[in-house]
Amino acid sequence: MLSNRKNKMNLYLALIFGLVLFVGVGYAMLTSNLNIFGTTTINKASWDVHFENLRITDGSVTATTPATIDTNSTTVNFGVTLTNPGDYYEFTVDEVNKGTIDAMVSSLIKTGLTEEQAKYLDYTVSYSDGVEVAEKQLLPAGDKETVKVRVEFKRDITVSDLPTTSQTLNLSFSINYVQADSSAVAVVPPICRRATILHNDGTTTYGSLGTKGTLVSGDAFDCDVNGDGVYDSEVERFYYVSDLDENNNYAVLIYYNNVAKGLPNNTRNFAYALTSSTAEAGPVVSVLQLPTRLQWSKVDLFNKVRTISDESKNQYTTFDYSGYSARFLTYHEIQNMCYDRIRPITSTGSLLAKCKYLLENTMYSNSQISHGYWIETIKDSSTAWRVSGYNRSLDIYDVKNSSYFGVRPVVEIEKYKIKY
Repeated sequence: MLSNRKNKMNLYLALIFGLVLFVGVGYAMLTSNLNIFGTTTINKASWDVHFENLRITDGSVTATTPATIDTNSTTVNFGVTLTNPGDYYEFTVDEVNKGTIDAMVSSLIKTGLTEEQAKYLDYTVSYSDGVEVAEKQLLPAGDKETVKVRVEFKRDITVSDLPTTSQTLNLSFSINYVQADSSAVAVVPPICRRATILHNDGTTTYGSLGTKGTLVSGDAFDCDVNGDGVYDSEVERFYYVSDLDENNNYAVLIYYNNVAKGLPNNTRNFAYALTSSTAEAGPVVSVLQLPTRLQWSKVDLFNKVRTISDESKNQYTTFDYSGYSARFLTYHEIQNMCYDRIRPITSTGSLLAKCKYLLENTMYSNSQISHGYWIETIKDSSTAWRVSGYNRSLDIYDVKNSSYFGVRPVVEIEKYKIKY
């Protein structure tokens, strides 16, 4: 922490924020020569996307050149000196479409920071609700979106991360708009945001805050799965496991806790067999405890009908998760991300090396709660695989006679809906 550091280092940051506008199809060239009965009228069209309503955020340092919109209303310029760790300059500005043509983002050009600069400087451009500006995002005619720009001298840095000389950085961010087509997507808040604080049970810290732009097994996220607009770090905590095998545009995330009827529940005697009889395979009983589509309305499964297999991928049957927002983890999802090349994931303690986050709220940390939870993969017609907090590994057990094991939801979310 350097908030009291006496030897201050000045950073001079000059940011040019530009919005380049053009329309991919020249609407002024539209003509009609119609040889049919009747009359055709082409209404006057206009293209007008620009900046309005710039506001400086309270707490920002006094800028050497305050942020202003230029005379064309398509560029914002400012200059600022950041002296102390924790200093920042932030403003919001509206992108307004006052034309008659729907617009969409066609490309983005952003000045990147060097690895060295990223140690002491944060530079972000996003919508005001935290959604990142991305290609294909729609700006309908008559609508607006608020963009937030922030540069900050990082507060929590070490002495070795400080710049050795004063620096002048020229930063820019350009958003190119074109006429919207069928590929345009609405700008919506993300379902998941990176966690800012990790769960700790007094002994163990679970997961990782991760690295921006990269997804690594164990990265912690807070996900608004119920659609109430709140990212509750206590009861909406998820951990990234892996990409979905069937579609790597989807991320697989596991809940931090077991559930009963979709609500957090780790009662020790709470157990639901993975099969209803030895003749059936699949979570036909335990599925009843997963969150329903009404409970977790913002998430759904890529494929609701899934193949139930053993650890060797021998297929037993299919199972339909329709009506539910989540499923169970699989043997191979755990193996692919948690295997440490020294111990198989079935050996005692094997999950501690890479995937300790899978053991949160199990007997690993509290002997009075559930031993662990079932996964989707079976061993044979009467036994199934499970995550064991007691053994800190995967093991198998008779689904008819087991107790103390519960249900832990897994969701599949398109990556563009995750702020990472």
